[in-house]
Formats: sequence, structure tokens, C-alpha cells
Amino acid sequence: MAPDVDGINLNALRDAAVECLPGAAGHPLVMVCEHAGALVPAPWRDLGLDKAYLKTHFAFDPGAGAMTRALCADLGAPGVLARYSRLFLDYNRYPQDREQMRPDMGGIPVPGNLAPDDAERALRHQIAAAPLAAAIDSAAQGRAAMVGVHSFTPVMNGHTRALDIGVLGRRDCRFLRALVDALQRAAGGLRVAANAPYDWHQVEAFCLHHHAEARALPCVALEFNNAALADAGTFAAIRALMGTTLAEVVENLGFRSHPVAASGTSAGRAG
Repeated sequence: MAPDVDGINLNALRDAAVECLPGAAGHPLVMVCEHAGALVPAPWRDLGLDKAYLKTHFAFDPGAGAMTRALCADLGAPGVLARYSRLFLDYNRYPQDREQMRPDMGGIPVPGNLAPDDAERALRHQIAAAPLAAAIDSAAQGRAAMVGVHSFTPVMNGHTRALDIGVLGRRDCRFLRALVDALQRAAGGLRVAANAPYDWHQVEAFCLHHHAEARALPCVALEFNNAALADAGTFAAIRALMGTTLAEVVENLGFRSHPVAASGTSAGRAG
């Protein structure tokens, strides 16, 4: 199922790939949501899928984009959100991972992803991955830490995930420990756990590793139960808890943004 790219504006497709929230120039955090959107660029004709599939967790992280925007607004932090569906290209997967352009959804074929050749892969990277990478790198300049925002399904492979908020990290750092401790103290009736609903050590996640860990920038990934985010009252409670706690942790750890040198490198990082 080859895309019909004749006569289209590739620059317009690249421009449509990313939503950038500017935030305050001096805020130490940058928020990233690489599964915020469920759009498929028009030439790919929804990858041959019924539009109903683009409303499921296979296509994006339900509620994650809305939570990212809410937290950026509350904190004054910059944010970068992907608009294109992870079925089109999953920026949190490495190029060799079958799920970067997954051929099926739990056994249901994705016609547009069954046999992408090298040219097709390169074109999708040019349209979806390159603009997102550039936006994240730009927003991260001078920041003290990066926060990834995701959502998860409450039931996976028949297993109920009894959790509302997961805080994930691959490296032990003050940011991870402080955030988990503060959330658990203030959680009230919300269920909070570290490295849940899965252990980040057991998965190959590209985005935060490439843009934060590999550059010695402290980072955490937040995972929210998408059923909890779908309930307006619970969404508001999670938003209030996360906004207050992130602000508290940033203050307590002394995180500060850093001036950006002319070369585009920051003067230093908080640990």
C-alpha cells in the first residue's frame, strides 16, 4: 500500500508533525509526549485502517497529550508533543524494532505497515521523526531535567494493572527518588508506584534514552492509567497532584535552567 505523495507539500507534513508549547524561558523542566496524537498524514490514507482503530491505545496514548498540556500550563514548562500516530511511526522505538512501524495490532493487520521498503521508512522518518527530534533537542537546551508523559491500558494480556500513576526510570537519580517519595506521601486515594506498570529496565525505549540519558540529563517517564484520565474528576485530581509535586521536587532539588552557549550546548546540568 504505497502512499500517494505526488504533488503534496512535504514541508507542510513536517510542520504538522509537532506541537510545541513554549513555556517560560527559565523553567528547568521540559515535558515530552511522543504518543500524544493519532493523526496519519493524508497520503497514507489511515494506513488502510478503519478510523475506529485510530481512537485506540494502539494508535496513541489516550489522555497523555491532554495531561501534558495541562501540566505545562500549570508549571510554565515547555512541552513537545507528537501529532502523528505511533502506528505511522513510533518515535519511542528504535529503527530495528518491529513496533516502530508495527505490522499488526494484536494480530489485526495494519495494511500500510506490512511491507515498508527503505525509501518508505526514510520518508516517514523525514516527515515524522526528524521534526520531533529537532523540537525536543531545541526545547531541552539549558533545561535541568526531562519528563516523558505516557498512558497505559488498565488491563494488559488479561492482567489488571491496579495503578493510577507510575514513575519510571532506568538510572537511580535524585529526581526519580524524590518524585516517587513526594507523590506517595501526597497521593491520597491515588495509587502510585515506581517502575510500574512495567520496569523500564525490561524495555527498549528510545526517546528519553536518546534525548536525556545519553546526554546526562536527569529524566523520568510518567505513566498514567488511561481509564483514570478519561474520568474528568480523576484527571483533575491527577493534574493537581502532579503539578504540585513536580513544582515541589524542582524547588527542593534546586533545579535551575542553564544559559545556552552560542554553540547550542548548555553550561551545565543539575544532577
